[in-house]
Amino acid sequence: MTETQVKYRTVERNRRAMASVYSLIIWVLLIIRSSWSQCETETFDDTEFSINVPEHIEMESTDCRDIIYQMIFPKDKVRVPYKTIVFQGDPSKVVGTETVNEIGSHTERLRLGEIPTGKHEFGFKLAWGCNQTYIFPKRVHVSVTASTKQPSLRIPTLVEGQSDEIRCLIPHSCSCATCVRWKWTKADGQSAEPDSTTDYFYDHDIWHDRCRHKQEPRNKDMCWYKNRYGPRARLYPTADLHNTNITCVVEFKYDVIETTSTLNVKFPPRILKDSHCMVKGKLLVCVCISWGNPLSTVIWPLESLTDYSITSSSSNQTVISTMSLAAAELQNTTVRCVSSNTFGQDEAYILVHNSTDEEQLTNFSDEKNGLEAALPWITAACFSLNLVFITILIICIYQRIKNKKKLLGETNTYASLRKAAVEEEYSTISPQPL
Repeated sequence: MTETQVKYRTVERNRRAMASVYSLIIWVLLIIRSSWSQCETETFDDTEFSINVPEHIEMESTDCRDIIYQMIFPKDKVRVPYKTIVFQGDPSKVVGTETVNEIGSHTERLRLGEIPTGKHEFGFKLAWGCNQTYIFPKRVHVSVTASTKQPSLRIPTLVEGQSDEIRCLIPHSCSCATCVRWKWTKADGQSAEPDSTTDYFYDHDIWHDRCRHKQEPRNKDMCWYKNRYGPRARLYPTADLHNTNITCVVEFKYDVIETTSTLNVKFPPRILKDSHCMVKGKLLVCVCISWGNPLSTVIWPLESLTDYSITSSSSNQTVISTMSLAAAELQNTTVRCVSSNTFGQDEAYILVHNSTDEEQLTNFSDEKNGLEAALPWITAACFSLNLVFITILIICIYQRIKNKKKLLGETNTYASLRKAAVEEEYSTISPQPL
């Protein structure tokens, strides 16, 4: 190959390389220009954009509500993929985003839940391309009120000495977490939690996630994740639990609901110590007081005696039975009282007291109580009299000392005057001549 041919091929190779470089530069410039044209901010006609959505929604704090909306926009300007954005209050506070990859008539929805009570405002925004956005002027106003739902309590018939189970059912809610706890109170409002007679259990819901713990409790306070059935409590009922109020408290993120039921414990009767018998003149009066649920029946086994009268009264779970008969007919020192209901029986032998002994004891007790009541007044009176006596004594001593000083002063003055008179008398005697 000649030298001329070599030079020709070298020039041709360089020319082709330069052409490739120029083509690449032109291609890059075209891409950049295309990108610039896509990122240019466009001016939109508001009449081309609209949204179908309800303007007012009312809901409770524990409810879920769906905002269903449809955006209408020019298909030739909004390119896929585009995003539908929901914000609360300010456009920067985004609460929901949906990406759409194909043009069409789309109906979107946003689920609202766990919103505090009050008034809230939601807006909508469309985003596509290179930082292209459009904010719809229409707003949705949501009014949230406190929940009117209540949990429910399943309480079986409770019998003293027979363990049983109570359960709290949580109403359906949208809250991600609820905390359930028990509260026990007496009728007077004082706490009455039966720690020693109650076991607590917390089950997970088989239709939802297992319960999760907000803390490490002693199995009394636990939290649920959409749990429907809530806690169980196994009771070992006693008569003291009767009429106790048990409350199931359910704490949601922004609300608290509760329900209260009164425990009705069945128990056999008990004859109380206030029962008594007393002879008043020629009449014997006996009172038998029985406490049981259901109300008990009180009888007086008086064997062959028939001439007597019985009256009864009841209040809550207490029955008061009063029996009267002639004292002369009773030969024993005790009277038997029997009380029974469907759950058991109790009996007591009540000692007969004479009314005179009772009156003496009562009078002595009254005198003692009266003396004890008057003792502070007597002490105060004695203290006052002593104070007056000491004050008078001090005044008398002071007056006596004062009078004594005055008398002494007068005596000294008289003595001085007397001395002066004597000296003057002796000074006038003249000597006699011899």
